Amino acid sequence: MLLKMAPTREEEIKLKEFREDALCKLGSAESFLKAVLTIPFAFKRVEAMLYITNFDSEVDYLKTSFKTLEVLIRIMSNLFLQSSIYSFE
Repeated sequence: MLLKMAPTREEEIKLKEFREDALCKLGSAESFLKAVLTIPFAFKRVEAMLYITNFDSEVDYLKTSFKTLEVLIRIMSNLFLQSSIYSFE
């Protein structure tokens, strides 16, 4: 969710330039984003954490997909071999 609300570069510059004494003029979402922007590489860090969190399930999904492909390749190879045998008769 945090990654979806990442400000554009222009919005980021505007928030960083916003004066501290005028913070009460910001809405709660903008105030939150201004606070998040003080954390170095905040959005990159969240992205990295999501990647780490999802890594195992992504690997499992890929393993399953590759197993499916291997089975299909075997089936197709057998069908090809059978059709070549019958074409020589």
